[in-house]
Amino acid sequence: MRALVRREYGGPERLEVAELPVPEPRRGEVLVRVAASAINAADAYLLRGEPRIVRLSTGLRRPRRVILGRDVAGVVERVGPDVSGFAPGDRVLGEADGAWAEFAVIPAAALAHVPRGASGATAFSFEVAATLPLPGTTAWQALAIARPAIGPGARVLVTGASGNVGLFVVQLARAADAEVTGLASPSRLDLVRSAGAARVVDRTDPAADPGREYDLVVDLTADRSLGDLVARLAPRGTYVSSSGRGGRVLGPLPRIAATTVRGLFTRRRLRVLAARRNGVDLARIVELAARGDIRPIVDGVIGLDRVADAVARLERGEPLGRVVVRVAEPARPTPSSAARSGAA
Repeated sequence: MRALVRREYGGPERLEVAELPVPEPRRGEVLVRVAASAINAADAYLLRGEPRIVRLSTGLRRPRRVILGRDVAGVVERVGPDVSGFAPGDRVLGEADGAWAEFAVIPAAALAHVPRGASGATAFSFEVAATLPLPGTTAWQALAIARPAIGPGARVLVTGASGNVGLFVVQLARAADAEVTGLASPSRLDLVRSAGAARVVDRTDPAADPGREYDLVVDLTADRSLGDLVARLAPRGTYVSSSGRGGRVLGPLPRIAATTVRGLFTRRRLRVLAARRNGVDLARIVELAARGDIRPIVDGVIGLDRVADAVARLERGEPLGRVVVRVAEPARPTPSSAARSGAA
């Protein structure tokens, strides 16, 4: 199969297209022929092996996993043993460990179906579906920590509101009739406003005051002090930290530790979100997108051969929305594929 790989840690220049064997689905897994993927900030961090502490699990000197990418949309090619609910030919989306390739193996529990509309056609394209998995489920799980408090009249503050996750947090909170304030860079304020924020604040302006008495603060950047954000909570408010940023060595670990310790000494709820792959949560996001309650914001669609340039753009903070990677237009599984799946 054709795949985008990296053999060493480093910048986007390390990425190259190569031919690799098609992986085999194991028990509880599904092999998906990938139609589209997308680029996340986490991909850029993993490409460089940063923060350095992650190399304890990804490989100290060289990466153990050569294919990056998390978001997948495509067609089920075949399924492994003990898989129910998915069959060859199903159009699906989910999170993989290695999505920038023509095939990806994904746990069935991390998949959801691409829905069909009233006419029988799919409700949206593979390119749109590929924007949803990682940022959509992360946003859903961030808000789930504060439910049922997030509803009509609730006040929500989102840092990093113009990022992939932030835009979904804004839209999900707005869909719940909450009043949303979004912090973002000056060039991205209109983007956050278009996602449904009632108020936008320039995060680079030290004089800009986002206000206080928030029922929920979703912190996606950790570039404001923890004390400042906690002080903006209502007496029974909730602070959720879900930041992948931080120093080059320890990353978000100091923020995680500070949040955990401070949470022991306040009536406010301070939580650290460890987002997880979850097909049930993803299915809820898909349903909202199919209804038009949330809308993915796409910066552009590229091929595998342009991913390196797109990662460089991402590191410079240029994309306004998701960069989608068109891998291929999957064909229906061959009879031999279906037969192998059935035999399993």
